[in-house]
Amino acid sequence: MSKRLLASIGVISIAWIVPAVAQDDGKLNFSAGGGIGVPLNPVAAFAGVGGNFVGGGGYNLDKHNAILGQFMWDGLPPSIGAKAQLLGGSASVNLYSLTADYKYSSSFGPAFGYYAIVGGGWYYRHSSISKSTFIPTTTVCQPIWFYYGFTCSDGFVNTRTIASGTSSFGGNGGIGFTIRVKDSGWKFFIESRYNYAASRAVSTQVIPVTFGFMYQ
Repeated sequence: MSKRLLASIGVISIAWIVPAVAQDDGKLNFSAGGGIGVPLNPVAAFAGVGGNFVGGGGYNLDKHNAILGQFMWDGLPPSIGAKAQLLGGSASVNLYSLTADYKYSSSFGPAFGYYAIVGGGWYYRHSSISKSTFIPTTTVCQPIWFYYGFTCSDGFVNTRTIASGTSSFGGNGGIGFTIRVKDSGWKFFIESRYNYAASRAVSTQVIPVTFGFMYQ
């Protein structure tokens, strides 16, 4: 599945949820935001801090409990060390996910609140490397080459790979803090969430820090 299709699924889902929220006040929820994604080892050995987007919505079971579906994109640009190993070439890695999550919300008062969220679903990591990148045919296999989707034969890198993807199931969990926008159902939120996916060769672990707005 291409990254364009994944992004389209996320945008279409959000476009459907927004009018639904307006029609079913108090039962449906919606959230969208962006920020930065901080990779953890082993991905941190090859990727630096990148941008992120999270959006989705769901159903409020009661005042505190809700279920929701979410789409996430997280960019994983090459780290300085990875660029050196790529011999000056350019590469990009993007992480996409579609997850089902449970959220528990509470408040400190009329304006401030907090929530915990946990869930899991499908994660897809797409890697690509420029055609101009020069990889000697005698390059020995290292973790970075597996990370970018290359394969090995007799211990040496197969240089024919330009782009590849790996999909797997994964999970996430985190916390967030909210500030109510006047007397409406809208809230500004700040969230930090750990994501793990058992991606092929190199597992994916990243913590997006997201700022945005939610309706609940």
